[in-house]
Formats: sequence, structure tokens, C-alpha cells
Amino acid sequence: MASNAIARANSERRFYTGMAIFMIAMVLIGFAPSFYFRGLVFYPRPNPVLNPLVLLHGIVFSAWMILFLVQARLVAARRKDVHMRLGRWGMILAITMIPLMIATTIGQVARANQPPMFTPLGWTAVPAFVIPVFAALVWAGWRSRREPQAHKRLMLGAALMMMDPSIGRFPIFPPTELGTHLSDFAGWAPFLALFVWDWRMIGRLHWATLYGAGLFGLALILRSFALTSPLWESWAGSVVRLAGG
Repeated sequence: MASNAIARANSERRFYTGMAIFMIAMVLIGFAPSFYFRGLVFYPRPNPVLNPLVLLHGIVFSAWMILFLVQARLVAARRKDVHMRLGRWGMILAITMIPLMIATTIGQVARANQPPMFTPLGWTAVPAFVIPVFAALVWAGWRSRREPQAHKRLMLGAALMMMDPSIGRFPIFPPTELGTHLSDFAGWAPFLALFVWDWRMIGRLHWATLYGAGLFGLALILRSFALTSPLWESWAGSVVRLAGG
């Protein structure tokens, strides 16, 4: 019985560490041409000059992803005391990311970094519909920090959402609306790993898994309609003008 518990704990540590490494790899691949190795790697999409806001957003986001890996390794090393202390910094980084994401969303209208089949205002739907979900998952993860199984899944869900912009930049999707929808599914697909993990470990989907995957899936569906909606463009234009963009 004790050996089963130890094997289960070791398997869990390997899963979360592996997912953290996978996500960092996806971020590096997706943003290498436009951020990490800009000018060294070909980028088949509009690649406007980086401004200080985008640079700050990229740095904070990168720090959050690295911290996610560090947190997973601390749990694997049974250093939950340090993990909990660093969790406060993770929450600060996550909270900082939210206004940065909003400001970057508004700023991208002027930068016009959208694919050619969409308008700058329409393209604001891509980040705008997932920012509230990211905030909801991070907040739920913080509230559930005394419930390890829920906390881990909620924070992993928040990080998995961030794979959407990375995977969307992979040069494997055709520059069409269909390609955009395929990219959306690919951005949601990493949740399938969490589904498999749940079935393997508890024989069902954990509520935190359903919460994260469901919210993100709903956001992707809604934004697929907003991308070409005149109503969304009108609303986004009002926000951009209000912000002085």
C-alpha cells in the first residue's frame, strides 16, 4: 500500500514537471522568431517592432513560466515550504500580467500584428476573450491552495491557456479562417494531457480540470465569432479610443 502511494506521488511529480518543460518549449518555439531570437529566425507573419510595453509583457510572462517550472520542481523535491513562499511571488506576477495583457491587446491595434484576413480591431478578440479566463483560473488556484489536487490542476490550466498564443504562431496553420480555428483547437489540445492524467490517476475528470478546460473552450468559441463581428469591432474601437490608442 505504501509503495503504491510512493509510486503515485513520483508519477505526479514527473507529470507536472514534464508539463512545465513542455510548456516552456512551446513558448520558446512559438515566440522565438518575434521575441526570444528575433532577427535570427524567419517569421511568416507580420512582425512589427517591439515596443517597451511588449518587451515588459514578454519578460513578465517568461518569468511566470519559469517560476511555474521551479514550483513544480520544488514540490518534486518535497520543499513545499519554499513552494508556498514563492507562490506569493507567482501570484504577484500573474496579477501583473493581467493589466499588461490588456494594455498589449489595445496596443496591438496600432502595431497591426494580425494575420492578413483579419482587421486589427477584430484581432483584439484573440487575447481579450482569454484574459478573464486566465484571471479566473489563477484566482481559483490561489483560493484552492490548501487543496493540492485542485490547486495543481487550476494553476496548470492557467499555464496551459498561455500555450494558445504560442501554438498559434507555429507556421503550420494555413493563413485562412479555417487555419485560425484549427489553431484554436491546437491551443486547447494540451488540456487533453490533463484529461488522460485524471483518468489514469482518479478514474474521472477532476472538477478543476473541467473548470479550466470548459472556461477556456467557451472563450475560444466566443472569440471565433467575435473575430469577424462588426459589433465586436465597434466595441473594441470604442475601448481603443477611450484608452487613447
